[in-house]
Amino acid sequence: MKHLLPIVFIALMLLGGCGEKKSPLDAEARDSGMRAAAALVAVDHTDTMSMERAVMDAKAKQSVYALKRDSAAVRAFDEAFRSYLKEKDRALYQSIFPEDNEKR
Repeated sequence: MKHLLPIVFIALMLLGGCGEKKSPLDAEARDSGMRAAAALVAVDHTDTMSMERAVMDAKAKQSVYALKRDSAAVRAFDEAFRSYLKEKDRALYQSIFPEDNEKR
């Protein structure tokens, strides 16, 4: 029991250090996320197969960072993707991310 406090303290320090880490790939991931979102916005929204392909391409680009186990870059990609969609095509953003509509 007397060793529990130092273990908890060390665990909290480690978790605190994992907070908002930056990745060397952040800029690349953000750029990739914006380009993927731009490609999605450019697709004819009535062409569901092309829309699906654009979404799958975006997910494949994001997975590059996940495979590198770079959660900060994955998050940067996602934030840039969502931000671009929200700014450029609000209706599409709301249809892809309906959970964000509920937060309002």
